[in-house]
Amino acid sequence: MTGFVDLQVNGYAGVDFNGDSCADQDAAVVCQKLKSDGVKTALATIITAPLDVMIRRIARVAELIDTSAEFASIVSGIHVEGPFINAADGFVGAHPAAAVIPATVETAERLLEAGRGHVKLLTLAPEMDAGAVVTKSLSG
Repeated sequence: MTGFVDLQVNGYAGVDFNGDSCADQDAAVVCQKLKSDGVKTALATIITAPLDVMIRRIARVAELIDTSAEFASIVSGIHVEGPFINAADGFVGAHPAAAVIPATVETAERLLEAGRGHVKLLTLAPEMDAGAVVTKSLSG
């Protein structure tokens, strides 16, 4: 395979996957620019936000993957970065600390379901007792 693999694309070329909308034409712009910059495949990344907002954004990216061959040719999946991260200063980074929540199997399932099989990476802070989610996910 020739080209770059980017596991975390929050947005690109002025398009934000974490905004309130990502129009079809915006998705096309992202794909064209990523291709022209040598990216072969990428994961669209949704960061920590209130749970209903994250679910809506994940569902939108999944819809783009399902309905746009051009988008799916570059965006091979979704990276859900949060909300199961460490909210402490120095760890939370650009994520809104108020939206960080403890990891539960039920919440993880809601995020994964929103992605309709396209979630390929889910970030969990191991120091935040995410073991139950990992164990459940690995065991089926």
